[in-house]
Amino acid sequence: MDSRCRGEDRQPGRRRHVVRERKSEGETEKTMEQPGIAARRVGPALVLSLSLGDAPTADVIHRLLAVSAENAPSALIALDLRGVDVLTVRTARAVIAFARASIERGVRCALVSRSLGGAAKAVLDAADPDAAVPRFATVERALADSGAGPRPKAVVTCLELDSTDLGRTEEFLSASHAPLRIGSTSGRSSARITHLVADAVSVGRIELAFETTYDAGPLGRICLCAVDSGETEHRVAGWREPEKFGSGELFCVAPPDRPFAGRAAQGRYTVTTLDPALLGHLAGARQPVRLLAHRPHNAGAARHLRTAIAHLRDEVLSAPAVSGNLLAVSAASNYLAASVLNAFPNTTSAEHEGSARSDAHPRTLRRAIAFMETHADRDIDPADIAWAARVSVRAVQLAFRRHLGTTPMAYLRRIRLDHARTELWTAVSGKTTVTQVAARWGYARPSMFAAHYRAAYGESPSQTLRGD
Repeated sequence: MDSRCRGEDRQPGRRRHVVRERKSEGETEKTMEQPGIAARRVGPALVLSLSLGDAPTADVIHRLLAVSAENAPSALIALDLRGVDVLTVRTARAVIAFARASIERGVRCALVSRSLGGAAKAVLDAADPDAAVPRFATVERALADSGAGPRPKAVVTCLELDSTDLGRTEEFLSASHAPLRIGSTSGRSSARITHLVADAVSVGRIELAFETTYDAGPLGRICLCAVDSGETEHRVAGWREPEKFGSGELFCVAPPDRPFAGRAAQGRYTVTTLDPALLGHLAGARQPVRLLAHRPHNAGAARHLRTAIAHLRDEVLSAPAVSGNLLAVSAASNYLAASVLNAFPNTTSAEHEGSARSDAHPRTLRRAIAFMETHADRDIDPADIAWAARVSVRAVQLAFRRHLGTTPMAYLRRIRLDHARTELWTAVSGKTTVTQVAARWGYARPSMFAAHYRAAYGESPSQTLRGD
């Protein structure tokens, strides 16, 4: 376990290290007197955080103008809408009007929304149908994309517990997942837990040397449990009878909004969670994506999902050389989300298939390719590409299949490989390694990078680096 871990009740001599996140340098916060708006500086950018209700359009514009006027000129104004509980069309139109007026004055603007899909996207689409004001999921991504801030780094935290204290184990699980109560049927309570946490995903290993009962509230996240050894008897609120899951099985623990309870035998379990918004964003769905069953479609889909979980855990989140690379962590998280959508019945199937087919024209392809070539070094996924092409994710997929015989992400991979090849060609001997270049362009495994590179160019990355 590397130095990102912090421990509880660990063996003598084992190192304890606490990881804390710090604010970016140069960031100061100033709360304005105008209700509903707070302003803060992040380098040359001005971030305006809104918590407005459905105020009149003129009032919203007036407040935004007043706040921006009280601050020095900025290279970028980021309008942070994540504090708006319900984004109405009237509020969205006011914000878009302010942004467009600022753009006309030569000031770049960007929107930051809690979700780039669902109701918020529908409202923003109504207010800004041409997407003239770019949208981002976080302030950091807006700043990095505009050049007003550093490219954000992934933050992966490792938590570890090795304890025989049932109370401490309960506290650890409650803090890392959701409030729950556990008990021991034998009086013993030895447990070892490792929990790797990134922004939208987490993977934990739980080793129990005793049989435990558990009773938990809603997790607020999609949670998967792989039974590596042992068995569990599990019940979700609304089930008539509990269901048993044995060694080698994988199941969805519960919908994000439902409590659950059960009994877990002595054994090893892998628990994976992900933000439900990740599924919706990846699928380009207008409504939250729900899984419609607690078991995968079939054994093959379950095996593929377990492979995705192992890749995320072993080769990304727990690899110090990779875990700080936002592109690699995001790619692995998206791979996990895609594997979940592939493994479980869900609400996205056959959504808007007719309109997607009509939108899969060459103009869509050109917009998508232009965006991908400009942003190849950024953390982009199918939803980002679809937004830039002004169509659905499904339409982009159909356009690439119809006109190029490939997928958007395969095409993006080739663009990144081309950039990597250029970097290897121009590298100074002894100062650049293939592993560094691979990680910079989104590859957690140098071996996978080498395989894709050789398939594309007929030589290995090291041959290009050496100039052979």
